[in-house]
Amino acid sequence: MKTKSLLLAASLFALVLSSCGSDDKKEDPGIEVSGISVDQETLSIEVESTSTIVATLQPAGASGDISWSSSDPSVAAVNNGVVTALKTGEATVVASHGVFTSTCEITVSPKTIDPEDLPASLKGSNYTIIQIDEISFSAIQSKVINDVRPDDTNKFLYVWDETLTYGTSTGLNFFGQSEGWVSLIVGGAGWSGAGYFVDANYPQIDMTDMYNNPDDYVFHIGLKSTQPTSSYLFIFNDGTSEAKICVGSNNYDDGGVIFEPYADFTRDGEWHSVEIPASKLRELGVFYNNPFNDVNVFAFLAGGVQGTTLDYDAAFFYKKAE
Repeated sequence: MKTKSLLLAASLFALVLSSCGSDDKKEDPGIEVSGISVDQETLSIEVESTSTIVATLQPAGASGDISWSSSDPSVAAVNNGVVTALKTGEATVVASHGVFTSTCEITVSPKTIDPEDLPASLKGSNYTIIQIDEISFSAIQSKVINDVRPDDTNKFLYVWDETLTYGTSTGLNFFGQSEGWVSLIVGGAGWSGAGYFVDANYPQIDMTDMYNNPDDYVFHIGLKSTQPTSSYLFIFNDGTSEAKICVGSNNYDDGGVIFEPYADFTRDGEWHSVEIPASKLRELGVFYNNPFNDVNVFAFLAGGVQGTTLDYDAAFFYKKAE
């Protein structure tokens, strides 16, 4: 009996020691994070391209969550280190873990366009640019003779009536780029219009080759809409006289003067081009036979119907390729 009791006590004592050893064992707390770094401090990327930034926690072997942010998501968006370039400009991408941060300076440049892939309207010459995105402009820059895009110094887009307001342009523009376009919305009944004005301090605009070769030139504009009955009145001025042309599905009433549609476009929410020959402008008395400034080179009226939207892009004169 005594022997059995001693053996039983010894077994219980061993079991207790074993249990105490198991309870005293603690999990490894891991390596404490002391910093964070990214694999590149600067990054140049083209519009519509992506690139990956790799962030590493310090010291080696440390682990934990990393969050990402961009100072300007409209230029460069970031998701788990993958940077997507949306439009030209600069932004700072930040990788962070707790109080630790590391940055990469992003420069987004225009998308390189293969000359072989250019649409017909960008294969011409002698461009007078009114509205176009930077990427497409870069593809034809050497062929631009007049650039009247607004700079708010000597070239302006004046909205003449406060009922015409800027809308929000989202998605791809006329040339399939992600740089946006001009969207104007009639906010109330009344006379609504705008014009691209070049003041007297800007060098004179020379379009005399169009006067000498009217059959070779056209005015191009990209339009889109889902409104089946909207019409617009386009106004052209050469410093001496002006011509008015209706584009749309219905007549345009300009103060009692009725303009029948010269052209229309499909109202399916997709981009469509309208081209007006320089010979048509000549018929209406606009010749471009002398250099000019201090005038609205191109203007338009959007009518007085509330909610009428004018979405346009790629507005320019050009000489068609032979």
